Amino acid sequence: MHRGLSIIVKESLKMYTWKTSRARGAAVALASCALVGSAWLAPTPARAAAPAPLPVEAFFSPARLQQAALSPSGRWLAALAALQGRRVGFQIIDLDGKEQPRFIEASPKDDVTWFRWVGDERLIFELKSPNDRSNDRGGNGLMAVQRDGSSTRRLIAREFENEDPFSKRRYLEPDHAYLAPGAVGSDEVIVGKWEWRNREFSHITPLALNITTGGTRTLAPDAPRASGWFFDVKGRARVASQTDKGETTVWWADKNGAWREIVKGPSRNMPFVPFAADGDDDLLVTTGAPEDGSLQLRRFDFKTGKPETTPIVATPGFDTLDDTVFDRATGRVLGFTVTTDAASQVWLSPAMKALQAKVDAKLPGTINTFQCRPCDGTGRLLVHAYSDTQPGSYVLYSPAADRWQLVGEVRPDIDPQRMQPREFHRTRARDGGDLPVWVTRPAASQAPGAKPAPAVVLVHGGPWLRGADWRWSDEAQFLASRGYVVIEPEFRGSEGYGVRHYRAGFQQWGLTMQDDLTDALRFAVAQGWVDSKRVCIMGASYGGYATLMGLAKDPDQYRCGVAHAAVSDQRFMFDFHWSDISKQGRQYDLPVLLGDREKDAPRFIATSPLEQVARIKAPLLLSHGGQDRRVPLDNATRMLDALRKNGKPVEWVEYKEEGHSFFFPENEYDYHRRVEAFLALHLK
Repeated sequence: MHRGLSIIVKESLKMYTWKTSRARGAAVALASCALVGSAWLAPTPARAAAPAPLPVEAFFSPARLQQAALSPSGRWLAALAALQGRRVGFQIIDLDGKEQPRFIEASPKDDVTWFRWVGDERLIFELKSPNDRSNDRGGNGLMAVQRDGSSTRRLIAREFENEDPFSKRRYLEPDHAYLAPGAVGSDEVIVGKWEWRNREFSHITPLALNITTGGTRTLAPDAPRASGWFFDVKGRARVASQTDKGETTVWWADKNGAWREIVKGPSRNMPFVPFAADGDDDLLVTTGAPEDGSLQLRRFDFKTGKPETTPIVATPGFDTLDDTVFDRATGRVLGFTVTTDAASQVWLSPAMKALQAKVDAKLPGTINTFQCRPCDGTGRLLVHAYSDTQPGSYVLYSPAADRWQLVGEVRPDIDPQRMQPREFHRTRARDGGDLPVWVTRPAASQAPGAKPAPAVVLVHGGPWLRGADWRWSDEAQFLASRGYVVIEPEFRGSEGYGVRHYRAGFQQWGLTMQDDLTDALRFAVAQGWVDSKRVCIMGASYGGYATLMGLAKDPDQYRCGVAHAAVSDQRFMFDFHWSDISKQGRQYDLPVLLGDREKDAPRFIATSPLEQVARIKAPLLLSHGGQDRRVPLDNATRMLDALRKNGKPVEWVEYKEEGHSFFFPENEYDYHRRVEAFLALHLK
């Protein structure tokens, strides 16, 4: 369950504990809730729980409401909506009520995937073509449009075009991409040009792009070549970083644009990492606590060249910090989002803290992050409220009228009362190491005296990522709705739980990382939740590898396995020349994360599902995308051949048009229907 874990915040010279406390999955409760805009935004009426489980599409179809944002003045609301019979586009609403709402589509064949306001009159956005069946669907590009739907301009092309020397086009090629907002009040945004040398990525050149004219100007001409950039609210480049041969260098630019090196070190073990420029003269950085490497936010001391000794924020046991909110006038940091077990907005401004307290009091039982336009206590707030059982709602608050309005629900087909709580636990691995575990139990197994239920150990990909936090999960809720206890281990190597936990996964594929999965399962069995004789293991990418290795390493532990886009042998990650892992990544990152291709060959063989295929006993559902460049298809076909040669039971599916993840909804529906049938066959 959500445990109200602590975030330590320094205010002046005091230290106090700021706690997040959430009840389980309460629906958003609004008094005198008015509608915003047209009828599609109406709240879904309460409905009784039906005995039949929700269909696959309810969990995995595109969300109805995908993004919402206020314009800088707070007068206009743009919401990205998937309306029946229409392309995904903008719902534009005048919150002063002087103009009628309008819906804007990008084109008859394209969906809008992301947008951002640039002033009150224009928006920029990216696209995808959901029905494009070609092997090269192009990039997302970048477009600009007037708020009323007129004056659409292409800013970045989605595909390379033959250069016409007489062309008067004013847009950039697809080797450019959006990086950051431009200066407050300007018509500019910041884009980057990806530079290549000898077919290897080299660095990014930042440019200021005028969205009205399409013209560009060079930013930071005196900056070093870098691939990572931070900008301030005035559109100035303030931090640049570059990684070469496994080592990262970071530079800082003062308010006059003079650059200086501030830190250099191993890419996977930097002494500190820049987080945000705070006004004209300050830099905030993150460091790891000495005890476990959990996050500490500190101010950087330019005189000593080191972070200050006293942290501004500390998150014992966790290390995720993002989504900085700036004062648009001064560039000072107002707050940011900290993720412990759940995300919480933490404010350095007393006025913003008071607003957060007011929002949380009105919307209990949910995580409530918000935008404010303007952030001076007089502007409107757009709140994103969600929980482990509620996919999310957007709620508008107008302080002047003290009025709360429901904008819309992210997934109106999901009834929170039929979803199950996602519980967070911390247990110990067999060697005493910390082992965070997420558990979602079906309704029947939560009843008093309930018998242990069948389970799925769901392994996240990455593996150097955080697997979960306290929010609604399509896959976990889908599996729980089918009667399975879902166990999601944050095995060592997972990010978000301290640097020590992350680094403990280096060179541990198939070893302690795999043992953590077994130990998480044993924890759930010991609680009386899981029938140890009815367990399957499932995952994609690294999770697919862990599935294959789990069946080989612990052949009597699992009834079955489901592996999608799985790495079948670690050595392939060094070998496949058409994988999207760069040459530098293979030379300098993989030896740290996986090991040496030659020196560690015996370990790679011992932890290779392909080499250990004879040990597998349980049936396997194996699937892969035919266009996968992250984990090339050969991983699957070689594994499939070995399984069949050794007479192992395997069900095989190739999704020929898919890459590393699902692009076409119908393929994702098909995959989960197969998963449902496969698990039912072997667990029920």
